[in-house]
Amino acid sequence: MRRLAATRLATLGLGSLVLLLPLLAACSKNEGKALPAPKTGETTTTTDPVDLTQVSLQPIAVSAKATSTTRPLGGGKATISGRVVDTDGNPVPGAFIRATYYGDPNKPEVIEALSLDDGTYKLEQVLGGRWRIRAWKAPELATLDDNTFFLSYTENRTLDLKVKAAGDFVVTSSMAPNPPFTGSPVELAVLVMSQSVDEEGVVHRSPVGGAAVTLNVIGKWYLAGDLTQATEVNGRTAWTLTCSTEGLQPITAVVGGRDWPLRIPDCLDPASTSTTTATTLPPGASTTSTTKPKAKVSSTTTSSTRPKSYATTSTRPAGHY
Repeated sequence: MRRLAATRLATLGLGSLVLLLPLLAACSKNEGKALPAPKTGETTTTTDPVDLTQVSLQPIAVSAKATSTTRPLGGGKATISGRVVDTDGNPVPGAFIRATYYGDPNKPEVIEALSLDDGTYKLEQVLGGRWRIRAWKAPELATLDDNTFFLSYTENRTLDLKVKAAGDFVVTSSMAPNPPFTGSPVELAVLVMSQSVDEEGVVHRSPVGGAAVTLNVIGKWYLAGDLTQATEVNGRTAWTLTCSTEGLQPITAVVGGRDWPLRIPDCLDPASTSTTTATTLPPGASTTSTTKPKAKVSSTTTSSTRPKSYATTSTRPAGHY
């Protein structure tokens, strides 16, 4: 019986193995091969950003007819208009105009415009309140005045903006010692600088080296050296002079073909200031002066000053004791 049972189990195991062999063969048929490609037309997604570098926008056209605000600040009902002119009153076309609105002092807002060929400009639909307007035209013209004002809610204000040429030289001077005394030499220094206006309307100054400066001595001065000198790299040159007469003795400097007045202090006579000293105080305060008294000389009498109870006076007799 035991042998019969063992024989049946062996037969069942062999049959099961025979059935499994075809299945294992089918599973290993595509082993090592790539998966089939997806069917065309299927939808795929990606997380890469969209490339917009090839997208172009049309530029904003600039019209010569419009010089109004770039954006109305809240759609106000006031208007600011006028002309941009130079120091001779001639219109300045193409000048840059910047109007700053201080409705909130901590957050000022800006409107910008260009003047037309006749120098006119117009800022429409602006708000009432405090405004500041400047005009300039780089690299030579800058605002001459600081136009700050209060605009009413529905006001139509006419405001001409004056600009000044900043491409010319700027000539300044200083003298040491100051004031000068007659008979004593002093140094007169002259500084020459150039000016230019940047795109923001800011004026910049730079020293001019190698500029020829000629003194025009109008007052009574003695000059040591030549009248004409060239400025150094820092834009400075200097002369030694001696004043011969009290009072204002003017001097001018010729630079770039133009005569520039210099600030020259009055000359003083040292003899007139030997006994009197004057002190000048700020405006509103009083000016005081003191005069030194002359010393008294006595050959026979001496005195000493003490408290009233001890005051004594002694006189030396002419003869011997």
